[in-house]
Amino acid sequence: MDKKYKVLEISSVVFKVLSWASLAIGIVAAIVIFIGGGTPEAPKATGFIGLLLGIVYFFIFLVTAEVVTLLLEIRSKVEKGV
Repeated sequence: MDKKYKVLEISSVVFKVLSWASLAIGIVAAIVIFIGGGTPEAPKATGFIGLLLGIVYFFIFLVTAEVVTLLLEIRSKVEKGV
């Protein structure tokens, strides 16, 4: 791949890391809220919201990474004339 598209390759990897990190943080936050929840400041329903947002961000970042990878592959095939 050309050097001018190296940033896109790196951004794809960064988005994949962010997707897994957001999922892990969402799960950990949900567990912490479920265990220590039940207070007026953090009801247990907040744990579900944290888990849901972690899953949503996981899919958003993962789809973004896959779209960037797809665009790089399309560009590569167009350059080759395949």
